[in-house]
Amino acid sequence: MSQIYKYLFSGALILPLLFSCSTGSDGKEIDDEVLDPNSSLNTAFDGKIFSIPSPMQTSLLLKSLSIPFNESLMNPTDGLEKYSSEYQQALNLGVYSTDLGYSALYEQNSTCLRYLASVQKLTEKLGLDAAFNKDFMVRFEKNLTNQDSMLVIVSDAFKKADYFLKNSDRKSTSALILTGGWIESMYIASELNIQKPSGKIVERIGEQQLTLASVIDILSEYNDHELNNNLIQDLKDLQFYFEKIEFKYTYREPITDEVNKITTLTHDLEIKIDTDILNQISMKIRTIREQIIS
Repeated sequence: MSQIYKYLFSGALILPLLFSCSTGSDGKEIDDEVLDPNSSLNTAFDGKIFSIPSPMQTSLLLKSLSIPFNESLMNPTDGLEKYSSEYQQALNLGVYSTDLGYSALYEQNSTCLRYLASVQKLTEKLGLDAAFNKDFMVRFEKNLTNQDSMLVIVSDAFKKADYFLKNSDRKSTSALILTGGWIESMYIASELNIQKPSGKIVERIGEQQLTLASVIDILSEYNDHELNNNLIQDLKDLQFYFEKIEFKYTYREPITDEVNKITTLTHDLEIKIDTDILNQISMKIRTIREQIIS
């Protein structure tokens, strides 16, 4: 088996929520998370549900706006060895996962391979390679030409890794991976918005107010040996600016499906962010991200 395939296998937990609305050759239906920019990853910790947008959502938005790929925004892969603690490795696995998804969506193949290699090394250091067993590798290799099936297999692998962490009393590690991924996606979005302002990117950033609260809650709940204290404080400082964002909800008539007897509540949401507040949010995200990757 080639090195390329080896990297793909170990990096698989990165892309759990990419595409949907079809069925792979394995006969499993792909979750309806895909190209829906409003979909989120609902993750459970001890029965508590936290809704955190998949980092892929932001990458999908950026590509839909025809914003050119910018590799300089990604965490360089040549400094991987400096992440010696589990805390650093978990956060940066989330960072590299987002970078991998970002480069994959833009079909930057050579870049993808480098980031797959980095993800592989971090999953090994964190003991997550056990989630990617021989059966997974055989299925993945067998379905290399079927994108839908590969995505089902990748989703399965992610769920196994997440299950492994949560059932090995390592929920704090799982929380840090989620946090690293979210910070990196926000960093890429805010930096690209500085370079090429977009109302849709600003709206996406504003929508993260509740997500940030969830991230802080998870890190606070699973704060082994209080290792997350500084990060939590930094995120609370960021939250100070997010709370200054204005939201305006406009009521709309509910949509009723008479056949299936389902009523969907809808509304229009207008997000208003003062330019100074947006700049403060971007600066704080940049600072937090720099501390994570340094």
